[in-house]
Amino acid sequence: MILIESIIKEAVKKDASDIHLINGLRPIIRVTRTLVELKEFEILDEAALYDIYDYIVKGNVKKNEEYMNERRLDTSLVFENIRLRVNCSFADDIPVFTMRLIKDSLPAFETLGIPEIVRSMTRQPQGLILVTGKTNSGKTTTLNSLIDDINQTQNKKILTLEHPVEYRHKSKKSMIVQKEVGEGKDVESFIDGVKNSLREDCDILVIGEIRDKETMEAAIDMVESRTFSNSVPYTQDPVQRRLIE
Repeated sequence: MILIESIIKEAVKKDASDIHLINGLRPIIRVTRTLVELKEFEILDEAALYDIYDYIVKGNVKKNEEYMNERRLDTSLVFENIRLRVNCSFADDIPVFTMRLIKDSLPAFETLGIPEIVRSMTRQPQGLILVTGKTNSGKTTTLNSLIDDINQTQNKKILTLEHPVEYRHKSKKSMIVQKEVGEGKDVESFIDGVKNSLREDCDILVIGEIRDKETMEAAIDMVESRTFSNSVPYTQDPVQRRLIE
């Protein structure tokens, strides 16, 4: 079996959340916040890491150009129905990989230990909700659990902008459209996705990342334009729209 496939299988078997692949070290996984060395594997060298890179990129010219020009690449990988979010970067001019294993199912909102007031915020007619926190603190799980809760309990159109798409939601009581952001993807950039959302009649817009001033300004403009829109008659309820980072 190919090296990276064996590593992924072992990570799944040990219920890991992340895989770290670094030159001069054996593969390392994170299990309940603890870093664990996979001693059954050999120490990784430059050749092995470039083989892993080739496996991930699969000859995609645009991905390779992005990696070489930007010195980093955020992408996704699927192996035997196992989905991973992959970050490729460099250390000493050798590829370094951090892979997040994406669970097939989301935990119920009630099990996350989040105050009920957070859930109630998703039922407000307008507003802006930011989900923030340090790395590996559960932002993505929290955000997607909120989306799933809305999907099960409210009749809304939910539009997500993600890089890459992690959890794949299925429309239930709500209708969900998930767009991947990036060159050659569903939408070129987060700011383009936010601007176009005004014409997509969504009730809830989910922005996976807000990392620059332009995207934040576009998000705020979107919220304000919906709040004060003249297109909704005064006698009707306003279109309900919220934005979640």
